[in-house]
Amino acid sequence: MTTTTTGILPYRLHLEDGERLGALDDPGPLPEGMHQNPTLLYAANALLACLAEIPGLFVDFNTFVYYDRANRNRRVSPDLYVALGVDAAAIRERHGYLIWEVGKPPDFVLEIASESTAQYDCTGKRALYASIGVGEYWRYDSTGGEYYGVPLVGEGLVDGEYRPFETHASADGEAWAHSPTLNIDIYWGDDRLQVFDRNDIGYVPDYHELEAAYEAERTARMRVEAENARLREHLRRRQSE
Repeated sequence: MTTTTTGILPYRLHLEDGERLGALDDPGPLPEGMHQNPTLLYAANALLACLAEIPGLFVDFNTFVYYDRANRNRRVSPDLYVALGVDAAAIRERHGYLIWEVGKPPDFVLEIASESTAQYDCTGKRALYASIGVGEYWRYDSTGGEYYGVPLVGEGLVDGEYRPFETHASADGEAWAHSPTLNIDIYWGDDRLQVFDRNDIGYVPDYHELEAAYEAERTARMRVEAENARLREHLRRRQSE
């Protein structure tokens, strides 16, 4: 499915529209963030690894996107968002993603379900993201669907409305869908988010998997070194006889 943005500039929204969407003065990260942070850290690092070669890459989480240049209280805090082809350094210097300064809304947003935000993620926040032109909107539920009803849903913006991407299910219970914008597959499996890069990396391991792989490699290297030391000692003894 081809995704398109609406071309609607966020600061053209009228105040009453913002009030209806319930997006004024977004308080930002809530206490559930401590539960969400491991997923966010993995997702951010995985996307940075997958998209590193793309010029003008910006990946951030739990920071504000401002969509009304006349009213800085009109802002929204995605759990994680990605913009392509932008000046990342300039965005960070502004201490916020100001759409009218950047010149475009984020291309990709990911929300992670929590009890207090799930309903708004599926209604008011979804409507707001569509109105400001976020090209892809993804929602991930680590519980398998307790909050969102499904473990994973990705949607692309077509003619101002979100339409769902096809979600696949594997025999072992995994659910996954493809992001056309980022050219990655996003999985729900083993009660956690997983990212698969079709271009190069393949499945992107998390910190614990990398640590385990490093420890296994270190242990194997120590065994080889110990065996080499034993063989050298054996050779030295044979030569001295």
